[in-house]
Amino acid sequence: MKIRMLDSAEHRDALDLFRDSLHQPPVPDRDWPELSPSLEPGRVRGALSEDQLIAMHQCVPTDLVVPGGERAPLSVHFRFAVRVGQTRRGAGTALMTAALRDTPEPLAMLRPSEGGIYGRFGFGVATRCRDLVIDRRRAVLAAEVPPGGHSYVPAPGEIAGLCDEIYGRTRSRPGSIGRWPWYEQLMNHELTTAGLFSRFVVHDGPDGPDGIVRYSVRGTSAGGTARTVLEVDEMHARTPQAWLGLWQFLLGVELVDEIRLRTRPLDEPVEWLFTDPRVCRVTEVRDEMWLRLVDVPAALRARRYPDGAGIAIDVHDPLLSDNSGRYLVGADEVRRTRGPAQLALSVSALAAIYLGGVRPSALATAGAVTVLDPKALPTADRLFRAAEEPWCGTYV
Repeated sequence: MKIRMLDSAEHRDALDLFRDSLHQPPVPDRDWPELSPSLEPGRVRGALSEDQLIAMHQCVPTDLVVPGGERAPLSVHFRFAVRVGQTRRGAGTALMTAALRDTPEPLAMLRPSEGGIYGRFGFGVATRCRDLVIDRRRAVLAAEVPPGGHSYVPAPGEIAGLCDEIYGRTRSRPGSIGRWPWYEQLMNHELTTAGLFSRFVVHDGPDGPDGIVRYSVRGTSAGGTARTVLEVDEMHARTPQAWLGLWQFLLGVELVDEIRLRTRPLDEPVEWLFTDPRVCRVTEVRDEMWLRLVDVPAALRARRYPDGAGIAIDVHDPLLSDNSGRYLVGADEVRRTRGPAQLALSVSALAAIYLGGVRPSALATAGAVTVLDPKALPTADRLFRAAEEPWCGTYV
């Protein structure tokens, strides 16, 4: 088996392999011009056996907002697949290992289709999200909800530019990532292929557009009853006023029975908008971003920590052994140390606490963090907390 970067001429075969792993047909000729820009040159690897492509993997560079507001270089790993009939023979492991060892960015992320695969590669669940359903017919805004600003439907020719501009202005939450020039085109293709027609609403703030929502409306049938569903595919707002303005627009859309939201932040206060919070139901809470510290010292230095005492942690990384060792982590410095460790954890557990989505003490209770000094747990909880729940909100 040979691992190598694929030439641009091989990208379509690689994408067909990926689609086949998801039980989808090969890329139609009419769709290839829309999909090909997302396969960036020099970023698609393949595993070949006797010149046959048996596995593919893609990664693209961007940046990640980390606690403290800094943006750290990030490699996004996606479109990872092994050809049907070639699984469980080591091709996927060899391909992912090669990709991680060649990753120049200190952090890597992915959003897996299966959750039981990537822990062994050092990835940990760093953000979670929830899906919501709102009974539109019973939803009444509480009297204390303040009015939002002006929201409007943009002209079709304005949409692509507004999506990029507004997302860039709203991206401040830990876990959010930079997007690529081809991202909107890819999203539109995926939704169109699913038979959905996207609509956009923009909130106009005092300094220009500061909020946007993308939604589609479709009919469903449950128990013999037809219902019209407004499905929010994504929503981003820079201010509470923008968020409220978008919500007031959505709730005013006529001929809708339900509003469904997917992949929303855990701390988004949607249910508190209504006189009866029960009109908003949480239908699922699940993992979202899986993070990987490729260069542990560089990644630890990329984020900020609150003032006060630091801690010494012992990190174990069986795949990228240079990461293994003891680190002193605090507001003033992050460095390797030869002193005694107070906590010991795997690189995947470190990824889970890195953005503040889970407390080290919670992982200690579950056995994922070994406590060598009990006094260190409160310090670790304080050091790794974030001001708000981390969330990615980008589909890759």
